Amino acid sequence: MKFEITKNELLNKLNFASRVATSKSLISALSGILIEADDVLNIYSTDLETSIKSSLKAKIIEKGRAVVPAKIFINILRNFPESKVSVALDINTNQLKVMCEKSVFNLNTFAIDEYPEFPTTTEKTKFKIDFDIFKKLLNKVIKSASGEESRAILTGILIEVDNSSLDEEDKSSSSYIKIVGTDSYRLAFIEEKIDYSGDPIKVVVPNKVLDNIVKSDYTGKTTEINIEENQISFLLANEDGTETMIISRLLSGKFPEYKQLIPKEFKHNIILDKDKVNEVVKRTSSISQDNIPIKIEIGDGKMYVSMNIKEVGNSSEEVDIAYAEGKIEIAFNPYFLLEGINMLDEEKFIFSVEESLKPVLIRNVKAKNLIYLLMPIRIS
Repeated sequence: MKFEITKNELLNKLNFASRVATSKSLISALSGILIEADDVLNIYSTDLETSIKSSLKAKIIEKGRAVVPAKIFINILRNFPESKVSVALDINTNQLKVMCEKSVFNLNTFAIDEYPEFPTTTEKTKFKIDFDIFKKLLNKVIKSASGEESRAILTGILIEVDNSSLDEEDKSSSSYIKIVGTDSYRLAFIEEKIDYSGDPIKVVVPNKVLDNIVKSDYTGKTTEINIEENQISFLLANEDGTETMIISRLLSGKFPEYKQLIPKEFKHNIILDKDKVNEVVKRTSSISQDNIPIKIEIGDGKMYVSMNIKEVGNSSEEVDIAYAEGKIEIAFNPYFLLEGINMLDEEKFIFSVEESLKPVLIRNVKAKNLIYLLMPIRIS
């Protein structure tokens, strides 16, 4: 195997592929990345649950394959100047020779037969979605997924496609993609109309897979999603013929029935200024530590935001609001509250409250396709 390519082109693809390379497996080769010089240069990585294959243009001098240590190879490339990189495999020593200008490295490689084959796919339930829209939808919800493996199903994101909408006023027969994330303390939901006429879809995808898609350097227009019985694949195809394929297992288990968790009505629906409330909560919680809650008192046209930490001190700030109903006292994890406010797109938002220990709903005033449900924290 021998090829030539510019440093940044190779480094960008290796950085992306290395997101799923793992050093925690008993199979040492999984800490590596498989490089295949064929008609194009292919980069493979896997942790046995998620697999990535990316292709890119390179000058292929000799075809071949090698599994290289991911971290070491990436560290070497990072320290090269932006220039042409030459990579060659010595089949007698199984060492990879990496050269850039006057620098020369010889790296030991893993046994090629220890590296798993890339999963095969069967076209089953497939649809396309505008990549920028898909990325925007994912960005709204992925932070709400759980990071605790004890409840594995909550580490995933629900993707649902059918012809129903959470907006009860929408009587159209359009299809919608609905994306939901929850860790049981908060729930984020967003939906968007898409062009789809197939059977309803309901799958739970590992959050880290969707996070990889969000953080990819893909600049194409659409992503093609194919759903099979136990796996899902995302095809990101570029105009120059190169592409990235991400294949992941689907999570099994019962995802919470989110529609049943979202209250239909609230006693109090308060319209607030997004930027103003965001700044006040951020300032007041700047002394926060160890998930100390932020307290909000609403009444007589005022919102009073405060935090009290015995070992540190206290902070407070008052905001004028349009509210003249009964007094409300409620407390939240400040980071969760800020995430909910920041996912909104409009200048004003609706803060819906039933009572101090029941979930609140945060949503845009005009657009009805996005909601954030947040559980309060009990305070003495």
